[in-house]
Amino acid sequence: MNDTRQAYGQLLLGFDDLARALGGTLGPGSGTVLCGSGTDGGELVSSSAVLARRITQLHGHRRNTGAALLRETVLRVGAGHGDGCATTAVLAQALLHAAAKSVAAGAHPGRVRSGIALGVAAACGAMKDLAEPVAGELDLAGIALAATGDPELAALLAELTDVTGTHGAIRIQEADTPRAGRHYIDGARWPSRPAERAVLSHGVTELTLTEPVIALADLELSDAGQVRPLLEAAARLPARRPLLLVARAVSGAALTMLNANRSRVLPVVLTTARTRQSEDLMDLALLTGASVISPELGLAPSGVQASHLGGARRAFVRRGDLTLTGGHGGREAAGDRAATLRTVAWELLDGGPGERETAERLWWRQARLTGRTAVLTVGAATEQEVTARRDTAERTVRLLQGALRHGVVAGGGVAYLDCVPAVHVAARRCHDHDEALGAEAVATALEAPFLRILSNAGVTAPEIELHRVRELGPGHGIDVATGRPAEMRRLGIRDAASVTCGALEAAAETAGLLVSAEVVVGRA
Repeated sequence: MNDTRQAYGQLLLGFDDLARALGGTLGPGSGTVLCGSGTDGGELVSSSAVLARRITQLHGHRRNTGAALLRETVLRVGAGHGDGCATTAVLAQALLHAAAKSVAAGAHPGRVRSGIALGVAAACGAMKDLAEPVAGELDLAGIALAATGDPELAALLAELTDVTGTHGAIRIQEADTPRAGRHYIDGARWPSRPAERAVLSHGVTELTLTEPVIALADLELSDAGQVRPLLEAAARLPARRPLLLVARAVSGAALTMLNANRSRVLPVVLTTARTRQSEDLMDLALLTGASVISPELGLAPSGVQASHLGGARRAFVRRGDLTLTGGHGGREAAGDRAATLRTVAWELLDGGPGERETAERLWWRQARLTGRTAVLTVGAATEQEVTARRDTAERTVRLLQGALRHGVVAGGGVAYLDCVPAVHVAARRCHDHDEALGAEAVATALEAPFLRILSNAGVTAPEIELHRVRELGPGHGIDVATGRPAEMRRLGIRDAASVTCGALEAAAETAGLLVSAEVVVGRA
């Protein structure tokens, strides 16, 4: 029994070690942490997500186990919501200590854990009631600046998110210049290239097709017999319009026949991953009104008729992509497909890394179907800085999209304070005393982010300031720049409601697991 208690104590010490380090990065008055092995100059880190990845070795494997539990939790929140790593650590530490105190006094661990779940449900319910819609680009810019600390990046991301809207998608690309830039995609774009590379040569960077006929083939075309029927079908159309053929691959006799008709035919091959090309072709079909040529879908190359061809107002072909504007497909069908993709993407967002990657791909597809896509280009002085800036931009895109979807709440830890009364009500409604203790542990933990932000800003008595803002009422906090009470909304200090709830739920899940753990497993 003593060995188990000692092991458990070491695990909690490791949990606390990492939580304290991550908590030091919370808020505008936070500092940086020096990470190093002692044999080099070290690295100054101000990002809680980066810091969590850097702190991997503590003294003793039990401590490492405790730190690993918290590390996995905070990184999951950061990956899923784009922010909230430090907040999660502070909440988890405070909640674990409050709950463990009750258990040490004799409360049943399982019922305390159940009470934690009830308290969190009450807090998140109150948080959703407090959430307000994003007021516009200014709200988004404030959230982005708090997350990035990069005024240029924050301003561009706020603009892009505001313009593309709730269902928009922003792709991040690296730039050759040290500055960031952006452009909006007019239409829908797919990674692709001309099947015959020579068509873009001698300084030509783009080909424009006006009112093209469009054929789509979920096939690798290599035989002349595969392309002859679609050439004949296009020739039967009343107006002599250019033919754009999009396929998996075009080579051999098929490419030779198409090149012989180069003046009116342009074959393009998709360059997306082979497993995703069928999805791309189905989306193209919705936008253009074309049928996908594929025996598996019931349309063999030999059966192609003019009715199977689609169209668009314009097509722009470059070395790396194909852009279509004014597709002739039905808008309602494209809108229905986009809505379905959004629903699936939302369901996958809270999953593991593989599911989140799928969700992001589906989100891009639905945005492309509705014409709400944009590109942010990021640059910096060094390759390492470019990579870091790109990672920051990608996280912030998720954060801002969450804010658009779920709304914003008062920042500075104030939204958590405003949820405390709802948790007290939930605790009073508990029929079991130990459950009530678990709910009250949540109420105690909700004060921790506010107190830690003030502590990091150098405020000497955060508890006194907590009492002051409570007397002022909901929405009030401390402006750490002046040290005076203020209404957070008027200062533009806002947090995404998705992050505040996500951080609390993740913190509670991990703290509840630890407070009710009966066995500690680790390497000997």
